[in-house]
Amino acid sequence: MRLYSPLTIVSYLIGPTLIIFSHIGSLLVLITGLSRGALLWLVLLYVIRMLATTSIYHRLLTHKSYQAPAPVLWVGSILAAAAGQMGPSWWKAHHMAHHQYADRNLDTHSPYTPLQGIRGFYWSQGGWLLSSRFFPAKLPIDVESDGVLKVIDRLHFLPLVALGAISYYIGGVEYLGAFFLSNTLLFHGVQTVNSLCHIVGKQPFITDDYSRNNWFVAFLTLGEGWHNLHHAFPSSSRHGITIRGGQVVYLLDPTFCFIKVLDFVTLASKLRVPSETALLARAKKENFQPQ
Repeated sequence: MRLYSPLTIVSYLIGPTLIIFSHIGSLLVLITGLSRGALLWLVLLYVIRMLATTSIYHRLLTHKSYQAPAPVLWVGSILAAAAGQMGPSWWKAHHMAHHQYADRNLDTHSPYTPLQGIRGFYWSQGGWLLSSRFFPAKLPIDVESDGVLKVIDRLHFLPLVALGAISYYIGGVEYLGAFFLSNTLLFHGVQTVNSLCHIVGKQPFITDDYSRNNWFVAFLTLGEGWHNLHHAFPSSSRHGITIRGGQVVYLLDPTFCFIKVLDFVTLASKLRVPSETALLARAKKENFQPQ
């Protein structure tokens, strides 16, 4: 933590505090129930903020799998921060470390290190946020050099708090409970990429880690569950790809569909997707057997 000012340390610590508070606040739905409107609000918040996390924080900010105007990055980062996903500098720092040390000792949230088994699952599903590894070893220079992103990073908690206030204004305690439950579900949805996608699923591509394609996680995270492809081709804007019977097969990837929409309305460009030749060259031999 020597890299950080006292104010930054306090700012970052607010993040897991709000997530814990959201878990507790989710219990409100047991008292208020969920009307059709509140349920719709819960789902809407989940989908929009998950898309911001997957399409902006992950595929644009971190891996630069496509290009977009700065306002798209800024607005998307505010929405991702409103998901309780911390700020852009913190998020990118941890994710780049994950790729650099995937499933090895310095991987922040691997289910195999420093713990294994059920304890490893707990660690990768969010337990790591309550450890000293919560603070990244270093923050990404490109994000820190962008004044707007740096402000979003240090004030990452404000969009989430504001969204909670909006929820209460719209529908009182019932909508506030729906907001808390949406936060909790979204948090664990994102964390399943760290946990389940390194434990359960198929590995069509050669990587030096335990990353897997998991359809259930892909459903929860709008396409991020095709994790083995992502580790094989980190800069690909499309994750939904596998190999069957020696053929490239494209899978449902809602985040990529959203990026294609951005491309269509000229808010994204230069989408990076590996060629089928590259995909086949990286495929495991068993995937060339007849189905």
